[in-house]
Amino acid sequence: MLTLYQRTDCPFCWKVRIALTELSLEYEAVDTRLGEKHAEVLRLSPTGNVPVLVDGDIAIWESSVILDYLDHRYALGRLIPFEPVAETRVRLLQAYSDKTVGISLRDLVFEKRSKPKHEWDNDVIRQSEEKWATCQAWLESEIGNREFFGDRFSAADCALAARFGIAEAYGAEVPAECVELRRWFLSVKARRSWRDAYPTSFIRTG
Repeated sequence: MLTLYQRTDCPFCWKVRIALTELSLEYEAVDTRLGEKHAEVLRLSPTGNVPVLVDGDIAIWESSVILDYLDHRYALGRLIPFEPVAETRVRLLQAYSDKTVGISLRDLVFEKRSKPKHEWDNDVIRQSEEKWATCQAWLESEIGNREFFGDRFSAADCALAARFGIAEAYGAEVPAECVELRRWFLSVKARRSWRDAYPTSFIRTG
């Protein structure tokens, strides 16, 4: 059986759980805590970070590579399209989610999860919200009238779903003017993979 070393509210781990559920793959989750140096994770990964997916003799410690592996090993073409242009688009969107979207939300999330509400730096939160709004505006134009960001529910949708879930959990919801994004997010939240992969808890102090 597959084993996933994870932290339940980590967006990189969350996207892997969504992918596993979309592919109907059974797995055992081994939970870690923020800041914990888990001995097995340290042994399996040179970064010491989660997620780490173990499948037999192989340990995979980068979330995008995990999704590549799952697609190629268990369901070729389900998460990453065959056609070169569509494949490239999905890979670019996943990278955008992991890097640009994640960075835009980082300060907002860190501020709200590390301090009680009366100690929040509202300027830091506002600046992060502005970056998040810029990301959403670009994604609104990118999805257009497509049902998903890929030609079907893809690795890009797995990654973005987790980021939007994190944003929502910390009070940064999709604005009304992003009509297509709101439609997409509602569709994502109606999927079984959203329900089954949803974090059991989020870190909150205020």
